[in-house]
Amino acid sequence: MDLAILSSKIFTGNPRQPWAEALGIKQNRIVTLGSNNEIKKECNARTRILELKGRLVTPGFVDGHLHFVNMGLALMRVDLRNAASLAVCRERIRQAAAKHKPGEWILGRGWNHHQWTEQREPNRFDLDDIAPDNPVMMIRTCGHSIWLNSAALAKTEVHRDTPDPAGGRIDRDPKTGEPTGLLHEARAMLEKHITVGPETLRQAALTAQQEAFRFGLTGVHSCELLQHWDTLSALNREEKLKLRVYHTLPTDELAAARERGIKPGFGDERLWFGKIKLFADGSMGAATALLHEPYSDDPANSGIAILNVAELQKKVEAAYQAGWEVAVHAIGDKGVSNVLDAIAAARQKYPGLRRDRIEHVQMIRPSDLTRLYELGITASIQPVHLLNDRPTAERKWGLTRCRYAYAYGSMRTNRIPLLFGSDAPVESANPLLSLQLAVARRSPQWGSVPAWFPEEALTLEQSLASFSGLAAWSSYREDRLGSLSPGKWADLTVLEKDLFALAPEEWSEVKVETTIINGEVVYQKQ
Repeated sequence: MDLAILSSKIFTGNPRQPWAEALGIKQNRIVTLGSNNEIKKECNARTRILELKGRLVTPGFVDGHLHFVNMGLALMRVDLRNAASLAVCRERIRQAAAKHKPGEWILGRGWNHHQWTEQREPNRFDLDDIAPDNPVMMIRTCGHSIWLNSAALAKTEVHRDTPDPAGGRIDRDPKTGEPTGLLHEARAMLEKHITVGPETLRQAALTAQQEAFRFGLTGVHSCELLQHWDTLSALNREEKLKLRVYHTLPTDELAAARERGIKPGFGDERLWFGKIKLFADGSMGAATALLHEPYSDDPANSGIAILNVAELQKKVEAAYQAGWEVAVHAIGDKGVSNVLDAIAAARQKYPGLRRDRIEHVQMIRPSDLTRLYELGITASIQPVHLLNDRPTAERKWGLTRCRYAYAYGSMRTNRIPLLFGSDAPVESANPLLSLQLAVARRSPQWGSVPAWFPEEALTLEQSLASFSGLAAWSSYREDRLGSLSPGKWADLTVLEKDLFALAPEEWSEVKVETTIINGEVVYQKQ
């Protein structure tokens, strides 16, 4: 035995043996679980022993939805998260501008005007005076809106006569018709003007990996470009990629993947291809999530269909024909309905058992809960979104519709598989935040605000399974991952405290003690 974990409280995720005191690892697999005495009998002089003194051990956390390389890039750029005002954002960008040469792009993300004291959307003039010699692009926290200064508009050739991008919108001054500097669902038309070199991508991946280890993540499901796959593949060949990455591919790169001979499952135990990613709508914060009824605070707006039902069906059929499953972004209730319509129609033409997913499902009509179950579709959800979304959802959707927003309990009751993720860098990749919000339906950051629709709460056991067993199942690794069972890969997360002995309000302060992947200790808290 190479490694023995003793004196711990082990939540195995295996209903046949849900708890243990100790476990043993040989090479990269779990070989035995039991009591301290039972495991000690298997140890020898070469066995490394971790005495955990009652700390909680769980199956390795797997983030079921994030953007791994972009998470690393965000950590290397201007961070506007948690900025309480436009003034704070301006100061952070001004400081970055002082470190850039004239003409260089200043990039960042994380702004959320719903949290600002000014309570208004930004525009190009808010940036022009603090960075007059640099193009500036700041991505909203949701990733669906972009804030540019005048220099960036000129460099990307966005002007009064530029047509709106397909499925997107350029905000314009109602008097002059000139762009205000705010664009929605338009990243593709802008990012072609920004070159990110291979060394930057490499550093971003390594930065994201260290952040993942710190949060106890042993694997991620990530929507990445083929360019990012190449970066991760190079690190994998060099044995510097320790994290397991299940790679979801944007639909626009399906043809390029086919030309390279890439098929679902292509890769190895560290890095492999999964599903095809599509977008049905936008985001709530940007008011581009597609709704059946107009926004409560904007009666003229019902959101944006990035792809309508016919377009979605066509792309789902193309994925099915090529042997892929799909993961479709849908936040608004109409967006979810459209995805269900498209998948149901596509399966008439291409029948078969699949593990398709809808990403986010932040609002759903009760009638669609049944359809979600009948189609066997996984709800890939991010409870951490509740942290900042609750007040915005109430304002934009109204309390009546919010009854079925973030409706995790209702989904569970309807036997819908629930996969947890963070959507990082939109939100923090810390799984403890999602566990807290899924179980308590509130955050200590809300002060005295009570739990939000507590009837939609999950248990801690259910939530831990959504960060492990469901992630393994969705990625066709349930025979190797997802629980701490003999014969499975030794991916474990060790927390400094036992969540089961604490109130949920305390969980977000708990730190990861140790992260183990493939039997290797990749992180230990100092």
